[in-house]
Formats: sequence, C-alpha cells, structure tokens
Amino acid sequence: MIDGILAVWSDIDEEAEDDYTAWYEREHMFERLEVPGFRRARHYLTISGEPKYFTYFELDDPTVVASKAYLEQANSSSPWTEKILPHFRNVNRTGGQVVRRLGKGFGAAAMTMRLTMRDIKDPALMTYLGTEILPAIIERPGIISAQLWTADQEATLQPVKDRDLRPQQDAVSDLVIFIEGTTAASLQTLATKMPSTEAFMDAGAAAPPLTAIHQLLNGAEQDEAPPI
Repeated sequence: MIDGILAVWSDIDEEAEDDYTAWYEREHMFERLEVPGFRRARHYLTISGEPKYFTYFELDDPTVVASKAYLEQANSSSPWTEKILPHFRNVNRTGGQVVRRLGKGFGAAAMTMRLTMRDIKDPALMTYLGTEILPAIIERPGIISAQLWTADQEATLQPVKDRDLRPQQDAVSDLVIFIEGTTAASLQTLATKMPSTEAFMDAGAAAPPLTAIHQLLNGAEQDEAPPI
C-alpha cells in the first residue's frame, strides 16, 4: 500500500518554462524515482486556480522524504536542477501521509484543495474532511478517486540543497484533498458543489481552501527509472 506523498505546487519564471518542462520530462521525475520508496510521479498544468504547475509523487510512506537515499540525492543536485530551481516561485512543498483514499484508478485531470488548520492538535477538520467531504465527492459523476493527505512537517522540512536553490521559502499545507476525475470539466462542476468557505472554517480551517484544477501533462512509474 502506498501511504506517503510528496506534492509540489509552483510557478516558474516565464523565460525558463520550456527548459523546466524538458527537465521534468527528461530528468527530474526519473531521478526521484530512482530513490527507494518513490513509486509513481504525475506532473500537471493548472487550468483553474494557481500556481501554474502541480506535481506529486507517491511514496511507500511519509518517511521516504527524510530517508538517507533521498537526502543524498537532494543534496547533490544535477547541473540541470541547479539551473532550473532558482526560477521556481510561490512554491508549496508538502510531504506527508495518505490518511484516507476512496475510489480506484487514475483520472486525466485532478483537483487539489489545500487547507490550513486553525489548531494543529484539533482533529475536527480532518474528521470532517474524511467522513463527510470525501464520501460525498466520490459519489459525483466523473470522479475516479479522492484522497486526504496530512503533512509530516518534520520530514518535509529536512534541510536540503534543493530547497536552498529556490529563491523563496517553501510553504507547507496542513491538509490536502486530492481528487482525480475523468475530465477537467467534471472537476469544475464538482468545485461548484463543494461546501461553502464558512463550512470549512466552522470545521476548523484557519482560512478558505486554496482550490485548483490541473490537467495531466506526463507521468512515470518506478520501474521506468534506470537503476541506481
């Protein structure tokens, strides 16, 4: 069972976008998939909301992003990575655990909702999302799967060279709803049916959810990466 995730939302300086796209398609995904515990990668273009790009990696468990193999790779960046990372802007990098998963399979588009908890020790918001929101989402037409992620702050914030190359401090989301759908249109319809901002905040959110819809660009699996 895949229980961990590493998710990255970001903008890219316009002059570096073509190089960024090639870097993801030809190098970065496959580098990460060489690390034991990285299983699958998906890279998306945001078509509603922001930032412009979203990527996530499925991991065996949340501790993979603090593992010796991962830290060694993230601290020995390739020349191409060193060229690209200074062009990242508005980065949210969240590593953590899949605490609930409903549905099966993969969709051609995804929706993310990033949430900040008012009280990190109060489970009310997580309970609300897992027991009320996700079951309602999965019943909607065109929805393939829905997941709830919770951040592992300690693992996510391990000091690495890759982070130092980015010009701004990374944000981390306490909770993320990740939804896959058959089309972007099915997710846009879903977005109009979600509970109000007040409902999320009454349940324990500190601010309105940050919602975005993403179109899949490319992906890769662990067995497609060359061996270490």
